[in-house]
Amino acid sequence: MEIKKYEFKRQLEELQSKSGRGTELVSLYIPPGKPIHEVVADLKQEYSQASNIKSKSTRVNVMSAIESILAKLKYYKFPPPNGMVIFVGTIDLGGGRTDTMSVVLEPPEPITLYKYHCASEFYLDPLLEMLRDKDTYGLLVLDRREATVGLLMGKRIEVVKHLTSNVPGKQRKGGQSAMRFQRLRLIAIDAFYERIGKAASETFLQVPREELKGILIGGPSPTKEEFLDGEYLHHEIAKKVIGVFDVAYTDESGLYELVDKAQEALLNIEVLEEKAKLRKFFEELVKDSGLASYGEDEVRRNLEMGAVSTLFISEDLRRMRYTLKCSCGYTKNITIKHKPGRIVEPEPESCPKCGGTMEIVDKVDVVEELVSTAERMGTEVVFVSTEYEEGNQLYNAFGGVAAILRYRSS
Repeated sequence: MEIKKYEFKRQLEELQSKSGRGTELVSLYIPPGKPIHEVVADLKQEYSQASNIKSKSTRVNVMSAIESILAKLKYYKFPPPNGMVIFVGTIDLGGGRTDTMSVVLEPPEPITLYKYHCASEFYLDPLLEMLRDKDTYGLLVLDRREATVGLLMGKRIEVVKHLTSNVPGKQRKGGQSAMRFQRLRLIAIDAFYERIGKAASETFLQVPREELKGILIGGPSPTKEEFLDGEYLHHEIAKKVIGVFDVAYTDESGLYELVDKAQEALLNIEVLEEKAKLRKFFEELVKDSGLASYGEDEVRRNLEMGAVSTLFISEDLRRMRYTLKCSCGYTKNITIKHKPGRIVEPEPESCPKCGGTMEIVDKVDVVEELVSTAERMGTEVVFVSTEYEEGNQLYNAFGGVAAILRYRSS
């Protein structure tokens, strides 16, 4: 999954780096289940309308892009299970030069829209949204009158259950002693908390364990504290509580208020997990135990030996590794940093052995190569953000590649 996510992100970076001279870059989103013959009919109508574009070069390029898409669709009756996105257009390379780009993407998640878009840039917003965090958090807001159970999935809040209580108000009815009234009220409160705990636990236990990142609880004081102290939640769910917050509402709007109040906690969860793993690397490095490895070449060697337990790669790492070879048999590897859409190949070199010209015989993306090797060896892969100090240190001080070893390799 890590390498697929990286490849998808890199493809989007490449598309983001492209632009056209006019509105001549076409993006076509086709959701799963959409009959292709219907798409073809719509494209033919767009083709007819494109003939009215005033600029000759833009008109020609847009019509050419539509023709290219129609040619690709001949091989489909229906789109793939997650749908498909087609990007075609004439790219401005600068200096009066242009090039034609044509990409067909099968996204990692189902497409939910059908859209034809023509502009000076490719339309990528729905795909960029797929890169956002999709972890799930349990939500619970409550007081003694009502409670609402929900889920936060990515950016979407879903209300699952709403409960109301039979707890009597604080004013007792005539004929009841104050002590008896208070006892009945406490019994009703306890019964309501039991119902809340059961409803919340059932909801959150249905979420796969690896996807449920935490539980957030909100409500006025002292209600939420009473609920937590009373151990009404299933013991496995209680362990997942990561924050308790004061909120004014306990209906659906209370869930939104809870998420707003918990933003800082939510943002820190993933970073804390990364930091905890990366901290082990720094600890081994300081101890000089021989179990810390860094630098592309050294980490690659340890990976190929099967010695790496955890591989750390900076999310900002962009490198291509080239193999140069001479006719005499001499070979040399060169790694070059690059930016999205701007891959620079190495200059021709003379063979140090015979003086002949060395040629590029192979090239590979360094991240793809390292992750692929890690997957074969059963190594955990952690992509590290540069948004915090330790992650920035990994990128700048250790070349963006580091590892914790299973055993000393030398």
